[in-house]
Amino acid sequence: EKAANFPKSSANAHTMLRLTIALALWSSYFCLARASGAASDKELTCNSALKITHVSSGYHLSSAEINWGSGSGQQSVTATISPGDTSSMWILGMADGKDTCLAGSPIMCGDTVRMTHLLTGKNLHSHGFRSPLTGQQEVSAFGENGAGDSGDNWKIVCPSGMGKPWKTDKPFYLLHLDTGKYLTSSKDSRFTQQNCPNCPIIGQLEVVASGSMKDAGRWVVQRGVFIAED
Repeated sequence: EKAANFPKSSANAHTMLRLTIALALWSSYFCLARASGAASDKELTCNSALKITHVSSGYHLSSAEINWGSGSGQQSVTATISPGDTSSMWILGMADGKDTCLAGSPIMCGDTVRMTHLLTGKNLHSHGFRSPLTGQQEVSAFGENGAGDSGDNWKIVCPSGMGKPWKTDKPFYLLHLDTGKYLTSSKDSRFTQQNCPNCPIIGQLEVVASGSMKDAGRWVVQRGVFIAED
């Protein structure tokens, strides 16, 4: 396991103001969601805000205004354990190059989607750069206010079958269409003081794109703000 370069902060006054507003809005939604309990077997829909959980570790897909110090230098994507952390919320939309979906319209297993980070407006992304710890394919957050490119496109792969509604509490895989690799994480790939000295992501897990569909690539949605069809 090699040492990661120190991630670099990209925060500024404008983005910090946007983060504060988004945090206040999400806090009110999250309190309501917790009061009614986690959603069960609920259809996932366009423009919903999702918390995406890695099945084998229990960590949540996350990002923050911290850029990778190696590879692409783009905004980092990791997995974090805190269940109430608003940095692990992603807005669900249609893929780059496709028509905008209607808010509340169901997303099906087999659909290609884009996931935009709630607090920073950047999209879940991958490409040919190497990840900082394990040297696999880097995953980053890219674009501005939801606009990006084809590297933001992920296919929902459901073991239960394609063409069915994508639902909460059902494990799935995320296939990166540009490279044919799957979103993956592992408790064995954790940022520590030894491999990332004094960096702001110590304790979080590396998230990469891997070439095979395996248990380390299984994710599930259990919480979120779910938009209903009119």
